[in-house]
Amino acid sequence: MWVITVGCFGAYLALSLGRWRRQSAPSWDLAIFEQAVKGWAYGGAPIIDIKGPGVNQLGDHFSPLLAVLAPFYRAFPGPVTLLVAQCVLIAISIPPVIMITRRFLGATPAVWLGIAYGISWGFQSGIDVQFHEYALAVPLLAFSLWAYLRHRWVLAAVLAVLLLGVKEDLGLTVIAMGTLMLARGVRRWSDHGEDAGRQIVVGTVTIVVGIVGTMVILFAVIPAFNGHGAWDYWGRLAGNGQDISKTTSVGTALGNVPGLLLGLLTPAAKVNTLVLLAALSIGSCVFSPLALVAVPTLLWRFVSPDDVYWGTGWHYSMILMPIIFMAAADALRKLRGSPSRNVRGYVRLVPVLACVFGLLTCLTFPLKNIVYASNYEPPPRAAEAEAVMALMPSSTSVASDTGLITRLVTNHTVYWVGSLDGVVPDYLLIDPQASWSSDPGDPAVLAETYYPGATFTTIYDQNTSGDPNGYRLAKHDT
Repeated sequence: MWVITVGCFGAYLALSLGRWRRQSAPSWDLAIFEQAVKGWAYGGAPIIDIKGPGVNQLGDHFSPLLAVLAPFYRAFPGPVTLLVAQCVLIAISIPPVIMITRRFLGATPAVWLGIAYGISWGFQSGIDVQFHEYALAVPLLAFSLWAYLRHRWVLAAVLAVLLLGVKEDLGLTVIAMGTLMLARGVRRWSDHGEDAGRQIVVGTVTIVVGIVGTMVILFAVIPAFNGHGAWDYWGRLAGNGQDISKTTSVGTALGNVPGLLLGLLTPAAKVNTLVLLAALSIGSCVFSPLALVAVPTLLWRFVSPDDVYWGTGWHYSMILMPIIFMAAADALRKLRGSPSRNVRGYVRLVPVLACVFGLLTCLTFPLKNIVYASNYEPPPRAAEAEAVMALMPSSTSVASDTGLITRLVTNHTVYWVGSLDGVVPDYLLIDPQASWSSDPGDPAVLAETYYPGATFTTIYDQNTSGDPNGYRLAKHDT
C-alpha cells in the first residue's frame, strides 16, 4: 500500500513541478489560490486581487478549508507549497481505496485497483493544471466513503459535511451522501434494528445539514462577501454563462433548468466523459449505489453551457475518482458471490483490466510527460523572465496576464490586467505569448489606455530589440 502511495506521490510531484519548472501556467488558478492562502497565512482575509481589488475569496467560491494550508505556506511561502500540498492530498486518498479493496477482495486485487486509482486520468488532468481547491475534497471523499463501507456512519457523515468548506457546489454531494445512508438504513431497518436506526438518523441529519448549509452559503454567506451581493455563477444555469449581477436573476436561472436537463448528453464530449469514467473500473462502479454520489457533480457540469466542464481535462473530475473506485470495490464485493460463472470471472478480471486501462491512459494523458527530460527543462526565456521580475521591487503592485502571474504573487500585490476598477498598479507586465492574438504595442501606451489619467514609462520592451514576443514592462510614474 505504501509503495503504491509513495510511487504515485512521486509521479504527481514530477508532473506538477515539471510544469512549474517549464514556466507553463495553463490559467490564473494557482495565482488566485496562492493569494487566498497567503491571506489566511498572515492573519488577514483571503483577498484575491486578481479577481478585482479587494475581492474576498469567500464571496467568489466558499472555500474556507483553504486555511488548513496556511501554516505550511507561512513556513514555506510560495506557489510550490500549494503544488506539493495538492500532490500530498491526492496521495493520502490512495490508502483508503486499497484498504477497502483488500478487505473486500484480497491483497492482489487491492494492488491492481490501488495502482489504477493512483494513476487515474482524473488525477492526471487535475495535477497537470496546477492547484485547485478540489484537491481538499479528494481525501475527504475517499475516507468518508471508506467509513461508509465500514459502517462507521458518524465518521462518514462528519467527513462528508466538511465538503461544505471546500466549495459550494459540493453541498449537493453532501446531500447525496446523506440520502445514500438514509436509503440504506430504511432498506435494512427490519433486519438490522439499532444499527439501521443509527444510519437513518445520521443520514437524515447529513441531508438537513447539506441542504441548510448549501442554502446559507449560496444565499447568505457568499452574498455577504460578494461585491454584487449575490453568487456570481447563477448565470451558468441560465444558459448564458454570465454573472447573475449582470444579466441573470435566480428565478430566471432556476426556471431554465428543465431545458438544460434535456441537453445533458449532448454534445458528444459529455458521453465521452461518462464512458471514460465507467472505463476506470471496467464498468463495475455502476453496480454500486455509491456511484450515485457522483451524479450531482456530473449534473452541474453537463448543465453548464461552458464546454470546459464537459470533458476530461482540467480538475473537474478529480473528486469523482474516489467515488468511482470505492463504488467499484463495493460492487465487486457483491458480484463475487454471484451464481453466474461469467460474473465471477468478470470480478476476477476487473482489477487487472482497470490497472491496464490506467496504464494505457498514461500514454495519452499528462503522466506521459514525466519520462521525458524536456518536462523539466526551463524555457529559453527563463533568464529573461527573471530579469524582468527583478525590475519590480518586492511589495509593489503589478497588473499582468497569465504569462508570469503565478510567479509574482508571493512578493507582490497582483492584479489581472485591465480589471482594476480605478486602482492604478505600480507596474504593467505583458507577455505577448500568453494572452495576445496580436502585437499589444508599447506597454506604456497600453497601460495609459487601461488607466486613463495615469502616466507610465516603458522600462522593458524586447519588441524594440526585434523580438515581438518578448516581455513588456511599464512603470507607473508617481
